[in-house]
Amino acid sequence: MTAKQVIGQAAFVGFTEFKHVYTLKTWLTGWMLRLVSQVVFFGLVGKMAGDRITAEYVLLGNVVTVMAIEATLVITTAALERFQGTYPMLVASPTNMGLVYLGRGLHWVVAGLGSSALVLALVWGLFRPDWNWRVAVFALPCLALIGISAYAYGAFLAACSLRHHKFRWLYLNFGFTLLMTFCGANVPRSFWPAPIEWFTEFLPLSHGLAAVRTLAAAGPVSEVVGQLALEICVAGLWAVLTLVFFERIAGKGRRDGSLNFTS
Repeated sequence: MTAKQVIGQAAFVGFTEFKHVYTLKTWLTGWMLRLVSQVVFFGLVGKMAGDRITAEYVLLGNVVTVMAIEATLVITTAALERFQGTYPMLVASPTNMGLVYLGRGLHWVVAGLGSSALVLALVWGLFRPDWNWRVAVFALPCLALIGISAYAYGAFLAACSLRHHKFRWLYLNFGFTLLMTFCGANVPRSFWPAPIEWFTEFLPLSHGLAAVRTLAAAGPVSEVVGQLALEICVAGLWAVLTLVFFERIAGKGRRDGSLNFTS
């Protein structure tokens, strides 16, 4: 099978399985309520800590971060595969396991796009921020790109968690907390020491969020395009790392038989 076919078949399995994860009621009263509460909380903190500009800065940062949070849930999908006992078959196949997992959790990107768009609409209605109309028009393509970038990053963390599945939730929470803290959601990246700011250049969300902020401020289109191009480069970097690391994990699993149900 070609790489496109592998990713497509894996995505089909993921979307089919996702139908049984949520009902409309549990999605609205559970997951969406959690996301909206998180964004509103940080928005109110920003409002109390500063002025309207600070509040709007924090609000937009956390709305966009919703996309990254949901995309990194691919880590839980990888862990589930282990308990379902499919790893030995994947390890035995001639296909790079990374291709499977780059498709296996794509439903989280689609779900994240819907979640972040709805949260954006609700927050805009509740807080009436002074954002440019271009955010409403062009936010979805930016969010989709951020989701793909964060998904590739999450797939890499999923590979890291294969041999330490007991810590899968630690990988997940550490992964998206790292993005929320250092990539400009609540404070500018320049707030952090220079080495940390430099490191965030290679993390998803950083450049995509900068592009959305430029849209909100009616900044130059060239700057938006430049930041999105950098986000594409970051997505490619994490996708390559995912393929390399999955291949290493699979190779070791073939040698020592370590990738079974729960080892």
